[in-house]
Amino acid sequence: MTSVPLDPQQDLPPPRQSAFIQAARIARARPWLFALSMGLYVGYYTLPLVPGLLQRQIFDTMSGHARAGLNLWSLAALWFAAQLSPLVMASFGNWAFVTFTSASRLMVRTNMLGWIMFARGSRVSPGTSGEALSRFRDDVAEVISFIEGWNDTFGQGVFAVLALVIMWQINVPVTFYVMAPMILVVAITQRITQGIHRYSRVAREAEARVTSFVGESFTAVQAIRVAGAEGRVLQRLAGLNEVRRRTAVRYRIYVTLLDTFGAGTSSLALGLVLLLAASAMRAGQFSIGDFTLFAAYVGAATSAPRWLGRLLARKRTADVALMRIERLLGDAPPERITEARFQVAEPIGEHVPLETLEIRGLTCLHPTSGRGVEGIDLTLHRGKVVIITGRVGAGKSTLLKGMLGLLPMQGGSLLWNGEPIPDPATFLVPPRCAYTPQTPRLFTETLGDNIRMGRPLTSEDMERAIHLAVLDEDVARLEQGLETRVGTRGVTLSGGQVQRSAAARMFAGKPDLLVLDDASSALDVRTEQIFWDRLFSQSERPTCLAVSHRLEAYRRADEILVLEDGRIAARGRLESLLDDSPLFQDLWAETLKASSH
Repeated sequence: MTSVPLDPQQDLPPPRQSAFIQAARIARARPWLFALSMGLYVGYYTLPLVPGLLQRQIFDTMSGHARAGLNLWSLAALWFAAQLSPLVMASFGNWAFVTFTSASRLMVRTNMLGWIMFARGSRVSPGTSGEALSRFRDDVAEVISFIEGWNDTFGQGVFAVLALVIMWQINVPVTFYVMAPMILVVAITQRITQGIHRYSRVAREAEARVTSFVGESFTAVQAIRVAGAEGRVLQRLAGLNEVRRRTAVRYRIYVTLLDTFGAGTSSLALGLVLLLAASAMRAGQFSIGDFTLFAAYVGAATSAPRWLGRLLARKRTADVALMRIERLLGDAPPERITEARFQVAEPIGEHVPLETLEIRGLTCLHPTSGRGVEGIDLTLHRGKVVIITGRVGAGKSTLLKGMLGLLPMQGGSLLWNGEPIPDPATFLVPPRCAYTPQTPRLFTETLGDNIRMGRPLTSEDMERAIHLAVLDEDVARLEQGLETRVGTRGVTLSGGQVQRSAAARMFAGKPDLLVLDDASSALDVRTEQIFWDRLFSQSERPTCLAVSHRLEAYRRADEILVLEDGRIAARGRLESLLDDSPLFQDLWAETLKASSH
């Protein structure tokens, strides 16, 4: 999810499918609700035709030009009834369309998040969480806003056609001059919407960058204060906000220009009606009732092109929003975000308990740096513990992420009990496998919710997970226990508590394979020893693949892999590596020195 360049002159590829097609799919997901709201809005916009006709009849009756018919009081009563009817239409129309748009926003956002979570293959998003939030919040809103414009534009269009037909039957020359400015609006609107398209893109991107920067700054307040960078951070925010201000102003200028031009055209048409009607009335070709009807219709009729221009502008903006959403979702099919019901992906295949996990020739390189791991071979047997170690940058975390499908593999294969794994990202999940990363992520919820992750765990399951993670004493000390809210990313907890909370989440799923990426680095020596003791005191020895530099982990390992520059430099048990591997001897000495302080 790379950022879009802030250059309004740089044309980017359009979305794979137009906003019209995607909006039609969204409308088709709830056809009856959409049709109801559309019908009510059309009624709201076309019902004013009736007061105009009645108003004409009233004034012609008062001036003696009307034929025999209803009396003045009857016409007045009908006129008031016709004036109130659009209000009823608007009330029900708003209810139907708010219901439709709210459900549609939820549907699109659910589909987007579902694709990121459940799609096969690795899901790499190089952008920030703030940029992703802008896609989910603002860009989805822009797409739905485009659909909202359909009701207004279609309703105004129907009114304009019917009004012009009625006016044409009354007086052709006057009606023709009313239509002339409308044709001019269509031509100029096309030019204005081109500017709207360019500046809506850069304005949206500039806003996303401000949102992202504020979000990151909020979660890094302590780091900013320790570095003494408060002033520079605020200066950077001011710079980003100035770019947003300039692009937003230019975007609003184009939008205002479109509205102002449309309103001016309506006034021009009304002026032409006044001029032409005067001469027609002197010639006896135009009655006072005809004049009042034209005056009632001309403003709304000539605004139809303006509504069309707004719709085209929204279409341009919606295309930009879809382009940004596509950049976030990567290889997602265009129709995926408009599915009426997202199908949650289940783990591939039947769950067969782990006996062996084989990694053959795994190669996983970062596209920018070219660093990673290459040609890794490993066989992990049930009940065995394999520890991966090496210096910083050796490729330890990349090995785990590549194996789990969190990063794209350039080569190699994985086998579960001898059977090839088609897609590690959707296969190596609970109950087969659970993973605790180097920097665990906690949600701004309660501690218990972070452990459960929505799973219906029993009290025994929770107690077991908390015990294995050596978190029971911490929970007992918390005033609200498991109901304690942990704050943004677990800010109210210590680093060790965050790691053990994530470990408890992992244990709660009772997976066959535990994968830990330096998950005990923030623990003190005593707590880490208890952690490993409890893990291996279970009735069945766990199967574990872990990155670690700790002495306790080395001593528990059935095999240790020593990585260097993305390749296995040495492998074996602790005793043999201490005898035969100079690299591991250095790592061991460094670990001993660090643990003695």
